[in-house]
Amino acid sequence: MERLRSHETGIFKKKPADLMQIFKDVQSKVSDVVLGKEKPVEESNPEYEKLKQYVFELENHLAEAQKHAYRLVKRHRELGQSLSDFGKAAKLLGACEGQVLGKAFSDLGAKSEVLSAKLQKEAHQLLMSFEEPLKDYVRAVQSIKATIGERANAFRQQCELAETMKLKEINLDKLMLTRSDRVGEAEHEYKEATKNIFHGCS
Repeated sequence: MERLRSHETGIFKKKPADLMQIFKDVQSKVSDVVLGKEKPVEESNPEYEKLKQYVFELENHLAEAQKHAYRLVKRHRELGQSLSDFGKAAKLLGACEGQVLGKAFSDLGAKSEVLSAKLQKEAHQLLMSFEEPLKDYVRAVQSIKATIGERANAFRQQCELAETMKLKEINLDKLMLTRSDRVGEAEHEYKEATKNIFHGCS
């Protein structure tokens, strides 16, 4: 209200040159808003940009590592299964042969099954100690990326609210000069816009 009173008491005492300067100031404010020169607190700084770049690159590297970990686990499992199948086949062949050759095939089959069990165990260990943690890291980085996206959206919303508030302020200034009957409505809109930007920042 103090702002309104000061305009009402002082506007008619100003010289034409002063009024022209007021109009020029209003025009300058409009240009700044339309061209986007007036922005709220910067969304970013060099340190934040560096961190953001690191997160995006880290996601790519982790995704690549996870892909290789998956392939490694898969190969161990497949090799273990192949050795198990080979061991069973060798034992069956040993049962069909004579004593010496049959025993050799049976021993080969047994050793293949032992190796198969070791490979299956290694595959499980790789899964739990390597592939699964990588999945967790990827999910964590994706969560950070989502937060970065939310931050950017919040900043854009803050910019829009700030520009709306600035336009309402400009409209109020113009009406104080030209249409005093609409000043109350314009001042109410300006207060609402100001309230919105503070709610948007909280």
